[in-house]
Amino acid sequence: MSYEPSPSQSLGPLSIGNVVNVGLRIYRDHFKLYYRLAFIGYLWLLVPIYGWAKFCAMFGLISRLAFREIIERPETVNEARRHVNPRMWSFFRAGILVSLITFLVSLITLGAAILVVFIISFVIGILIGVLGLIFGNSITLLDNLNTLPENSIAMTIIGLLVVIILMIVFFFGLSWFISRFLIYEIPLAIEENSIGARAAIGRSWKLTQGFILRIQGIVVVGFLISLPISIAVQIATFSIQTILSLLFPQESAIFAWLYLVLVFGLSFASGALLVPFWQAIKSVIYYDLCSRKEGIDLQLWGS
Repeated sequence: MSYEPSPSQSLGPLSIGNVVNVGLRIYRDHFKLYYRLAFIGYLWLLVPIYGWAKFCAMFGLISRLAFREIIERPETVNEARRHVNPRMWSFFRAGILVSLITFLVSLITLGAAILVVFIISFVIGILIGVLGLIFGNSITLLDNLNTLPENSIAMTIIGLLVVIILMIVFFFGLSWFISRFLIYEIPLAIEENSIGARAAIGRSWKLTQGFILRIQGIVVVGFLISLPISIAVQIATFSIQTILSLLFPQESAIFAWLYLVLVFGLSFASGALLVPFWQAIKSVIYYDLCSRKEGIDLQLWGS
């Protein structure tokens, strides 16, 4: 599907597949530019505080360039920078706030998952006790669970089920919140009216309401597309470690420095590949949600 709408007709609401297709095409058509911007952004990570803010602004810059392609109002890099750079510290503050919220939500979700597992374990214990009262001595039954091989297998299976439940509750609880904050930087990058970090996060929360499963579906498809790059990076990292360990003792300083430099370089290079892809997709998600919930108003994003 082409992302170039006619001046008189917008893309309108998109399916999950079309959201990914549009984002992928924008990424492919502007790969060299977006990769260069992303790689420079990663280099800014080496500079504390100010460089980190520049890195956050890079996300917004790529998002704005991609979004302007979607609405057929393309901008040059310099034009986009004139909008994004004054909001650099807002991008930084928004990133810190979302990181803190995600950390707190992770703790809360983990606590909730442990509570669910505790409740399930308690219920299983009661059921075992009831079965013991019905079919025999409950204490004997509980003691036998630790001695009989077949019961040991049964308890192992129950333990695995409990762990799986813990992981499912934690994963879906955390992914629900992450989906609500997924596009927090897009309003900062796109909307012409003055907007701060908290307002941008609130806008993401508002727009994503009622579309969590849809967003998660898009993220899953995008993850599968980007998975080969992630696998290749892991293989390359392992290969670097293996080759260096054959050449130098792992306890030596030269091994540590070479490994650090090569892995950092690989991380920056691979990150610069993936970030523009995800920023393009998030820009399409933002466009799609605005289309569904608010209608398309190009004046909101400038002429």
